[in-house]
Amino acid sequence: MLNLARASQLLYYPEFLPDAHRGAGLPSGSAADRLAGVSESFGTLRYGKLLELLMYDCRRFSTLTGPSATFVPPIVEEWLKARMAGSDAIHVVNMPSIPPGWSAGKWGEWYPDMDGGNQALTTKIPKPYWQSGWRLQHDRLLQASSSMRGRIPLFISGDMHSLGEGRVLKTYGIDLRANPVIAVLPGPVGTGRPGWPSLVRGLRALPPAGLEMEEGLPALEENGFTIADFTPERVTLRYFRWKLGRPEAALDTLEPFRVTNLVVPG
Repeated sequence: MLNLARASQLLYYPEFLPDAHRGAGLPSGSAADRLAGVSESFGTLRYGKLLELLMYDCRRFSTLTGPSATFVPPIVEEWLKARMAGSDAIHVVNMPSIPPGWSAGKWGEWYPDMDGGNQALTTKIPKPYWQSGWRLQHDRLLQASSSMRGRIPLFISGDMHSLGEGRVLKTYGIDLRANPVIAVLPGPVGTGRPGWPSLVRGLRALPPAGLEMEEGLPALEENGFTIADFTPERVTLRYFRWKLGRPEAALDTLEPFRVTNLVVPG
């Protein structure tokens, strides 16, 4: 399976280019059958000193070791926290492959929640093979992001087949109200009828237990996308949506159905 994934990436998905701020010892970097300095799983996208996107794979190196389990290796977590604390970019945005803020009751999530029936989540049903360390790493990363007092702590991540936006105020005992984490589901561009979480699992994505979040846009199961405009002073998020069954001609004149302006803390 791993060989197939690596072959697919080599054919269709570019690896991360060499980066002076990415330690040479991070996993999946400088493989013998790849160009020197590239990384298959962890990297950044920079726009000068305006924006740094931290992009990281939460699947390939996940572990099953209980409270010490992680989605990304500890050395990668330290690199992420170091970039959040030390980057010279105005904006630093986290883009993990698994989104914080919502759960659809799936196994490989940050959260232990399961489908509790009646369109609700529950933690009373043990989630098989879920690891408590995954949630602990989630909390550490959100706390590190919130600690960027002069920045907007923004997470953008898909995987939920939804559009969504929320302000995370607290995760378990960690209070983030001084600089709430903004969680964004940017939207799926091509989900068909069988792919919506509510059809597969009977419920849409919801905020999990132990997470206090204000849902400005509850998870919306429609195809769409988000355009994020970054300036030194703010981030403007414009959300667009369209669903199968609507006239295709409407795609030519799409307008955002929601616009959010996030101001850089002064």
